[in-house]
Amino acid sequence: MEKLLIHRLFPFQSSLKKQLRMAVVFGLFVFLFLAVFQPFGLQGYRSDYKFLQLAGYGLITTITMLSSHLLFTILFPKWYARASWTVGKNILYALWVIFIIGTCNWVYSALLGFWGFQLRPFIIFQVFTLVIGVFPISISTLIAYIFHFRKALNQANDLNHNVNKYKKTEHDTRINIPSQNKSENLEVALGDLLFIQTLENYLEISTTHGKHLIRNTLKAVEQSLEKYPSLVRCHRRYLVNLQNVESFSGNAQGLSLKLKSLNDYEIPVSRNYVNTIKEVLD
Repeated sequence: MEKLLIHRLFPFQSSLKKQLRMAVVFGLFVFLFLAVFQPFGLQGYRSDYKFLQLAGYGLITTITMLSSHLLFTILFPKWYARASWTVGKNILYALWVIFIIGTCNWVYSALLGFWGFQLRPFIIFQVFTLVIGVFPISISTLIAYIFHFRKALNQANDLNHNVNKYKKTEHDTRINIPSQNKSENLEVALGDLLFIQTLENYLEISTTHGKHLIRNTLKAVEQSLEKYPSLVRCHRRYLVNLQNVESFSGNAQGLSLKLKSLNDYEIPVSRNYVNTIKEVLD
């Protein structure tokens, strides 16, 4: 059964730099909206510091969005995580941010002398903030979902077309996977290697015959195996054998791939490596 839109995965920005950029953009939007349209009776307000005071609302928006990201990252890491981030969670989180922005704006306005610390102005500010924020948040959420979903779907279709035509080469060639402890060096047939995954200070080598653990870095192993074009990096934690890839799939969060002998196991494909994989498969 197809998932409802609110249950579908949604792009999650864990980068603090990107969160800061987004917070600044929304803060600037709030300031410009208030300065240009001057709603909620602002046209009749007179002050030598009017635009500076209005800029305070934008600053509150920026600080609140950034601090909420940091707070949820520390206090709710499992809930606030990329792997389980859905459209529904994004909406709930946005509503939380709107509520906090409204509360901070109410306090700020009271300190400026616009309102008192009563329930009625508190409710009014929540409504004002919702009215201002719901439009850009709803539109940006929808646009982001559609853009990333379509892009990933098109990329997955292109890669699936190419992987079905990909010819296996040197399938029976024996390759040596080096370990920092030379006695742990692993020799396997190229066609039997599925993928290599980082596990803290170790690498887990998955083959059609089982799993092996060696001590090394993925970068070092990747460099030692660079003469085998079918072995490519698809993620910062994974190196896969394209000879054993069954299919690619895409959603709003990006791409993933499945291997022929591990149908229930999906390996993420970072956007940075999509072109590299496509070049090998072409």
